[in-house]
Parts: sequence; structure tokens; C-alpha cells
Amino acid sequence: MNEGDSSQGLGLAPISRPKLYEVVAARLEAAIRDGRLKPGDRLPSERDLMETFETGRPSVREAFLFLEKKGLIETENGRRARVRKPDVFSVLESLDSVIHLSLQDGETFKDLFAARSFLEQAMARNAAKNITDAQLALLRERLDGNGRAIGDRHEFVRTDALFHRTLFEVADNRIFEAVHDAFAGWVEERRSKLQRESFTEQHAHRQHTDIFNAIAARDPDAAETAMRDHLKGWWAAWVTQKELPQDAYVDPPTT
Repeated sequence: MNEGDSSQGLGLAPISRPKLYEVVAARLEAAIRDGRLKPGDRLPSERDLMETFETGRPSVREAFLFLEKKGLIETENGRRARVRKPDVFSVLESLDSVIHLSLQDGETFKDLFAARSFLEQAMARNAAKNITDAQLALLRERLDGNGRAIGDRHEFVRTDALFHRTLFEVADNRIFEAVHDAFAGWVEERRSKLQRESFTEQHAHRQHTDIFNAIAARDPDAAETAMRDHLKGWWAAWVTQKELPQDAYVDPPTT
């Protein structure tokens, strides 16, 4: 590089300074992570934080909003913000907006769908092994409700998700249930755009019936296969209608 060359030629950019609310949020987050602020503790008042950080009320409130979106604190009208007890639900909530943006990328959507497929197949297999008579009756009830919803797009999507959720409830694990609810929201946003002609509600309900029959027969292999075939059908419909970016036009993901 010649002595007279400027830094612009290297593609260097000015150093960006963090906004005041980002500084406030970062310091509060550090206090939460190192244990100075514990779950259930109230944060200092807005006025105290304004004095401590020598900043205005808007920056403090933006910091609170930022931390709340990350699932680290919860705010209540008329009361000081409080450190939130960590759980899987708050983690998934904090990921929600990031995931929705990431779904614009075909590879990310493919990975998300493959993860869902893996879990759904495992839940179907587990249900065939461990479902109780009462849970099987509930699954039958939700299958019938899904059948009655044929022709009502919104209700069919809702009862479809409820049928699938029942399999996660059989596992009796709050983390699995929370993951299902997150997947349902992320994936159904795409699925609601599909035209009925590409993957009809009648066909989806028949596949739900196949899944139910395999579980009722206590056949784990058949239940897993029925679920895999069902999810592959949805994937093929997405590809056919070009609801995915071009780089996602591949064979359905497998587990």
C-alpha cells in the first residue's frame, strides 16, 4: 500500500457508537447474568437509573423494552421491572422475531422444517408406545374435530395444530410442548399461504387418520412412517407452489 493511499481504499468504515439505551441494557443484562440481579428481584427505578447512567427516561425505557424482548425482565404497570425467572418459554419468545426474519432464507427454513420433522416423528413413535386410553380418546376427539373443520381454512389449520400438539402432550414434557407451539407458529405462517388444490384438507385429514390408526394399534414403526409421509406431503406442496426461495428447491428434508 502506498503511503498516500487512504483508508477508504481498504473498505474500512467509521466505528459506530452504541446508542445510550444499548449501553444501559448491556449493563443491566451483565448484572442479571453475573447474579447481582436474581430472578424475582426488582430493578432500580427509572429515576435511579437515569441518575446512575446520566441519561434520559426514553433511553431507560428503551433498555427495558429491549431486555423484555430478550425474555430477561418483565414489566408491570405502576411497578418496577422485575428479573424474569428463566424458562424455555421465555427463550423461545425471545427467538420469535429472529426466526421470522430468518425464514426468508431458504436454507434456514429447510433446517427448521427438518427439525420439526425429526421431533414430530419421535413424538408419533413415543405415542404409539406410551399413550394412555384417555389420551388416545382425546387424540380421537381432536382428529374428529379436524375432520369437521374441512372447508373452513382457519379452523382446519387450528385443529390440525391441535391434533399434532396432542402427540407432544403424551410425552408429558413442558419443553417439548413449548417447542411444538413455537414450531406451529413459525411454520403455519408459511403453510397458511398454500392453495387447497396443492395439498387438500381431505388428504391431510386422511393422513392424520393414518397416524391415529398406527398409534391406536400401538405400532411405533407405522406411526413414525405415517408422520414422515404426512410432513413430506406438506414440504412437496411448498416446493410446488414456490413458497420457498429458489435455493430451497430440493428433496424434502429427512431425519
